[in-house]
Amino acid sequence: MDEIQQRWLWSLSAPMVALNPRAGYDNPAFYPSPESIDLQGSWGISDRRQLLGMLEKMTDNGHATHLDDAYRAWQRYLPSEWQALLETLEPRERILHEFASRTFGACGPGGILAWDYGRMGFLLRCGVRNQWIDLAESLWLHSRLAVRAQYHYGSWFAYFNGFLAGRAFWGCQGNSDDELAYELDRQGENPNSLMIARGLAQNMADCLADLPWHLDLDLPQRPASLEEFDWS
Repeated sequence: MDEIQQRWLWSLSAPMVALNPRAGYDNPAFYPSPESIDLQGSWGISDRRQLLGMLEKMTDNGHATHLDDAYRAWQRYLPSEWQALLETLEPRERILHEFASRTFGACGPGGILAWDYGRMGFLLRCGVRNQWIDLAESLWLHSRLAVRAQYHYGSWFAYFNGFLAGRAFWGCQGNSDDELAYELDRQGENPNSLMIARGLAQNMADCLADLPWHLDLDLPQRPASLEEFDWS
């Protein structure tokens, strides 16, 4: 893959760069410094096996699965059908469906998949920094994220909004049913979410200037070292 295509892949985790000022938007190993990145405390990852296991688990079965049905229903239902659906739901599910209806216009049918894809891209870049995977392996694994992202989203704008909506959902998982609606409404004021939004607003115009969302990617072949990693 050429340099432009590689930068496209790294941009999948751009929100995580915005959250970490020392990181580089176009750095395949996330940070320019040679020190390892500690993923044990926050992710429980300390080696290659755990990294690949997390990637396989979270890419297609991560947080987005909790809202898939809600986004799908909002996209397909008539207003009367949507209201009828809401009346059949338990309070927590109704709140989450209403959250999906409010955020659909910004992120589209991809919903919060970008939250899972963006963080997995972040882990891959950390994996390169920690020398658990090499660049060729990262490119191939990133290419699998890219295929999914381009299928589910229509623009960088929708993708980044999906990431932020996913972060809002993730930040409220521990709230009770009584607190959930209020806390979801407050997530736009979360300092880390604001940091991500501001970082993307300040940097993405330059970073994405030559990176159209529908860029044709020369998808690499799977490295022999990942033959046991059965992931389409």
